[in-house]
Amino acid sequence: MTGDAEVMKEFIDMCKESDILDGEAKMILINEVAFGIFNVSGTFFAIDDACPHAGASLSHGIIEGDVVRCRIHHWRFCVRNGTYLDEMKPSCNVRNYPTRVVGEQVQIEIDKTLLLHCNPQQDFKQT
Repeated sequence: MTGDAEVMKEFIDMCKESDILDGEAKMILINEVAFGIFNVSGTFFAIDDACPHAGASLSHGIIEGDVVRCRIHHWRFCVRNGTYLDEMKPSCNVRNYPTRVVGEQVQIEIDKTLLLHCNPQQDFKQT
């Protein structure tokens, strides 16, 4: 192990496949952290939901294929990898998360420390 603490990651259920139609998205909150889950032709992608410019929900933005455009100032991001597409500014990228489908459940891989103080009945919300 290096000087950095080892990060424990875990896949968690976010929603059912049928909850997000092709070309649509859903915001899911866990412990006040917002994740945007996107369905692009039956493949699911997850990114941080807040636009780094003004904090607007990207999952409530305009979706065009694998690109989402923020509804406030129209910044564009690739939902596959979180890349900010309008300029070469890596500092504006949003984090993306590995996803998988198990049975009917769309899952994302997140840091387990986010779940340590999570009350699933209060801290897990879908919009």
